[in-house]
Amino acid sequence: MDETSLKALGEQYAREADNLEMMITACKERRLFAISGGNSAEAQRQERLMELHGQQRADLLQLSVWLRHYYKPSENEGRRESYARHHSCVA
Repeated sequence: MDETSLKALGEQYAREADNLEMMITACKERRLFAISGGNSAEAQRQERLMELHGQQRADLLQLSVWLRHYYKPSENEGRRESYARHHSCVA
């Protein structure tokens, strides 16, 4: 996979994160509607969905940053190698 396609993938992930933000907003609205209607089970379900979408969004944003910035054409190869070594130790 070349670096241009990784950048494009990172940009796509950023757009998907925006979509997830809209889904979180919709869940918040449905949760408030469920609470006002006395449907606590639905309100809890929407709360869980908000948490799930929030985590997915955070993961996509992190991947997006990595793909768009980490895989830049090698202007500083040493930094990239250092970053790779650091994250291989973390994993």
